[in-house]
Amino acid sequence: MKKNIQSWFLFSICFLILIASILFYLSNQKPKETTQSITLTNVGFDTAITFSCTTTKTEFDSYVSLIQEAYTYYNQLFDQYHSNDINNVYTLNQKAKNEYIQVDEELIDCIQIAKKVYEINSKFDITSGSLLSIWHTKRLEGISLNEQGKDGFLPDENEIHEAKKHIGFNLLDIQGNTIHYLDPQLQLDLGGIAKGYASQKVKEKLNEAGCDNGFINAGGNVVLLGKKDWHIGIQDPDSNESLLDYQTNEDVCIVTSGDYQRYYTIDNQKYSHIIDPDTGYPANLHRSVTVICKDSAIADAYSTLLFCLSVEDGIKLLEDTDIQAIWITNQECSIEKTLQNENYNIYCTPDTKISFTTS
Repeated sequence: MKKNIQSWFLFSICFLILIASILFYLSNQKPKETTQSITLTNVGFDTAITFSCTTTKTEFDSYVSLIQEAYTYYNQLFDQYHSNDINNVYTLNQKAKNEYIQVDEELIDCIQIAKKVYEINSKFDITSGSLLSIWHTKRLEGISLNEQGKDGFLPDENEIHEAKKHIGFNLLDIQGNTIHYLDPQLQLDLGGIAKGYASQKVKEKLNEAGCDNGFINAGGNVVLLGKKDWHIGIQDPDSNESLLDYQTNEDVCIVTSGDYQRYYTIDNQKYSHIIDPDTGYPANLHRSVTVICKDSAIADAYSTLLFCLSVEDGIKLLEDTDIQAIWITNQECSIEKTLQNENYNIYCTPDTKISFTTS
C-alpha cells in the first residue's frame, strides 16, 4: 500500500512537471505571423484603402484600428464640402474671408508643403479652388449626361477668366496656426495633395507602431512600408490591367495622376479633373504621370504638377532631385523614349527601372 502511494505521488509530481513545461512552452511561443490584408471603404477620401502586411493577428488588428482612425481624421481635416467638429478646409472657405481662423497644425503643415511645390512651379496651386469648383460642377453634370448618351458642356469662358483673378498664395495670409483670406473669393482646394499627405502620416504612424513591412494602397496612392524587392504595377490608361512593372527595393511612395479616372466627354474628347491653373482648362498632354519618392505628399503634388508640364520640362524640373517619374503619353517628345508599344510612348527619369508587364 505504501509503495502504491509513493508511486502515485511520483506520478503526480511528473504529471505536474509535464503540465508546467507545456504551459511554459506555450506561454513563450511566439505568436504565428501570417500575411493579412483588408480593404476599408468607410474611412473617407472617396476611395477604398487596402492595407496588407505580415504580422500576428493581434498586431494586424491594432494597425487596422490606427489606419481607420488616422484616415478618418485627415478626411475630416481636408474636407472642403462638409463642416465637422474641427476647423477644416470647408471652414476656411466659408469663414476665413471675414476673420483669422485657427486650424490644426497639420493643416498648416500641408498648406506649407503645397506652397513650397508652388514656388518651384506654379502649375500646382491649391489656391485655385474657385476655378476647380467650376469644373467640378460641370464634370458632375457631364458624367450624368454621358451616362445618358449625351455630351457634357464646357464652363463659360468668362466664368473661367473671372475665377483666375482670385488665385494666388499672395492672397493667403498665414499667421502661426491661423489663416485669413485677403480676397473674399479665394477658395482652397487641397485635392491634389491631401490624400498623399494623409498617407504619409499614416505610414509614419505605422512605422512608429512597429509595422515595417507591407503596403497601403489608397486609391492609387501606394505607400511601401518596408524595404524588399518590390514590383509595382502601373495601370494601362485604357484598361484595368497593369501596363508597366516598376521595380525597387526601397520603401518609397508611388502616386499616379491620369486622365482616365475622373473625366467627362464632349464630342469624344475627354476633360479630366486635373486643371492647368494657367490656361484654366484641363491638362491634356499625357495619359498618366507616376511619381516615385520617399514622401507621399510630395509624390501626390508632383504627379499633378508634372501632368500639366511637357515631358521635357518635367525631366528638367526633376534634375538634381531624388524624385523619379514615369510618363505614359500618346505624344512624341524630343527626348528618347524609354519604352514604346502600339498605343503609348513611355518616358521616365534616368535610372528608373520599368518594363512592360505580361498581364
